[in-house]
Amino acid sequence: MNRIPTLESKATGMLPLTVLGFGCSAMGGRVSRKDSLSALGSAFDAGINFFDTARSYGYGQAEGILGEFLAGRRDRVVVCTKFGILPSLQGGWKQRLKPLARGLVKAFPGLRGAVRKQAGTQFVGGQFSVQTLHSSFETSLRELRTDYVDMLLLHAAPISVLEQDDLLEAMQQLVDQGKVRMAGISGDSEVILRYFEQRPAMLTTAQFALNASNMEMVKTTTANNDLLLVGNHPYGGPTGAAGGKALIASLNASPGFPQELREKLDPADPQVLPEVLLNCILNGTGVGAVVPAMMQLRHIQSNVRAVTECRFTPAELALLRNRMQALAEKVG
Repeated sequence: MNRIPTLESKATGMLPLTVLGFGCSAMGGRVSRKDSLSALGSAFDAGINFFDTARSYGYGQAEGILGEFLAGRRDRVVVCTKFGILPSLQGGWKQRLKPLARGLVKAFPGLRGAVRKQAGTQFVGGQFSVQTLHSSFETSLRELRTDYVDMLLLHAAPISVLEQDDLLEAMQQLVDQGKVRMAGISGDSEVILRYFEQRPAMLTTAQFALNASNMEMVKTTTANNDLLLVGNHPYGGPTGAAGGKALIASLNASPGFPQELREKLDPADPQVLPEVLLNCILNGTGVGAVVPAMMQLRHIQSNVRAVTECRFTPAELALLRNRMQALAEKVG
């Protein structure tokens, strides 16, 4: 397997990051500590050096699991964390119920929606005061067992946060102190588009969902490629991958596609979907990296292969990207 391409950042002291990152959102939640550490090891061994987490991930446990894994490896990885969503404090009985919940979902997949709905009540969002920034960030450093992070992002931020000068200045101070290499923002498409318009000088990186349903975002990312842009949820979120075969079949049937491209779009080949989605995001768009959740070895291997051994040419990827935009507009 070929080496994963890397991206040079403009941040002082920050390593080049692999264009394929590892999303830590499931760690400590639906995925146990043991399985999370195993997945982190598999990703690192496969050449991934970019790990994306948040204070709220895994009910507040994901950073600690990542910190445990980073022992002896910190100088070889790029770490992104986020603040603004806080995990609710959980009693010991709730912690003890997690393995039971994981087992029930595994045995009865139909329960996943109910478990996810309940999980949504375990967080407090919209926490963007300067005080919360400092308390959340100090907790993150402790959990990650480090004295700095490469990226610190506003997590699921509203547009109004772009007007909070005191908060943005406090983030810049963390950069000036060497505790953060790059400050940035994560949010929905509307927030990111406003961010592109205003371009606050201290926010030099952004993360947002980028997948088949909102590929039109690349119309604006190309013009902002001086920023470090990261796409997440490339498979459309927790249930998006289920529609993958239908997407490939739709692309295969697209009118006007060359025969050679149709032959590459084999709906029976499971590797086609990751190659299409990940490379349509990364190739010629100004997006520097993509962060899927991949807790199983086969998914890690498939995603690594997709970004290192892509069968599609840049011109073919542009055709596929345009077609996905058209399909999304038709559905919308």
